Amino acid sequence: MSPVTLVVQPGISPAASLGADAGALAAGALVLRVYEFAGDVLSLGRYHLLPPGRPGARVRLHRRHSGGRATAFGDGFVGLALTLPHRSALVSAEPLALAPDQVMNRCVRGILEGLKAAGVAAFYPGRDLITVDQRPLGLVTFEVGPTGALLFEAILANRRDFGLLPAFLDERDPDGVVSAEMLTADGTTSLGRLGATLSLDDVAALVRRSYEEVFGLTFEAGEAPAPAPIDEDRWLRQRAPRPELDRQARTRTQLGCLEAHFMLDGVRIADLALAGDFIANSPAIEQLERELRGCRAERRMLDDVVTRVFARPENFILGVGPLETIAATIMRGVPT
Repeated sequence: MSPVTLVVQPGISPAASLGADAGALAAGALVLRVYEFAGDVLSLGRYHLLPPGRPGARVRLHRRHSGGRATAFGDGFVGLALTLPHRSALVSAEPLALAPDQVMNRCVRGILEGLKAAGVAAFYPGRDLITVDQRPLGLVTFEVGPTGALLFEAILANRRDFGLLPAFLDERDPDGVVSAEMLTADGTTSLGRLGATLSLDDVAALVRRSYEEVFGLTFEAGEAPAPAPIDEDRWLRQRAPRPELDRQARTRTQLGCLEAHFMLDGVRIADLALAGDFIANSPAIEQLERELRGCRAERRMLDDVVTRVFARPENFILGVGPLETIAATIMRGVPT
C-alpha cells in the first residue's frame, strides 16, 4: 500500500473538516487526519433529522459524513478521520474481503493500541463505542462513498467527556427532534479523568505508530488532497424535518433508534426519509429511499425492496438489527 498522508489540524472548522474528508473520499486517497474543533459542537450522524435553528445558540451543529449516534464534540475532544481506497484496504487488496460488520473492528485497532501505549486500557466491545471499564471513551463510525472509498471516523473524549451531550441537546434541540441516549458524566469517561490527557500531536504520534505496527502502514507528513467545496448549511439541512411527511414511526435499535417519515398516496408510499442512529453506506440509503417511493405500503412488498437493495455486496446498514426492522418500522406508521 502507498504511504498514508498524516495531517494534524488544530482548531479546524467543521465546514473545512467536512470538505477535507469529502476531497479525500472523492480521490480515494490514503489520509489520516487528527484534528480538533474549537468551542462546543453537537455532532450529528449523517441520518439524523436537523433540529430547528436557535438564534444565538452557543453550541454549533456539525453533521458527519458517516452515520451513528449524536454526540458531544468540540473543545476537549479529538477527531480522527482515516480515508482509504476501499473498506478492506487495511487487510486485503480485495474491496469486499471484509464484511461490513468487520470494518470497524479492524480500523479501531490502531486507536486501541495507541491508547494502550498511553497507559489506557481501552476496549472495543463492538458496535460504535470505545470503552474503559464499560464507560464510553470514544465513538467510531464509517462511511463508504459512491466510489467505494472508506472514511472511518472516531471521536475521543480527551479533556471533556460525552456526558456533555444532554446539555448540548438542551441548547440546540429543546424539542427533542434528535433522539439520543442520555449519557451522564458518571456513565462516561475521558483521557483526562484517567490521568492520560494527550496533546493533538501526541494522539497523532501514538495512532500513527500503532497503525504502522498493527497493519504495516507507512506514513508521510503532508497536505491532504484538495478539499471539496461544501455548502455547510445545505449539508446540515439534507435531513431537515419535512411537514408533508405526515406519517411517522420509530423503533428502538442497537444504536438508538430507526425512524421512518413518509407520506402516502392511497396505498403507496409517495415519499419517504429514513432517519436515526444507523450506520450505512450513503449510496445504499439513497437507493433504498428511491426504490421505496411508489412501493405499496404492505409488509411483503417493503421487505422485498429492502432485501433487494442490501443483497448487493457493497451495501450495508448496521445498528438496526435484522433487515426486517426497516419494513416493520414503516408499517407502524401505516394506518390500519
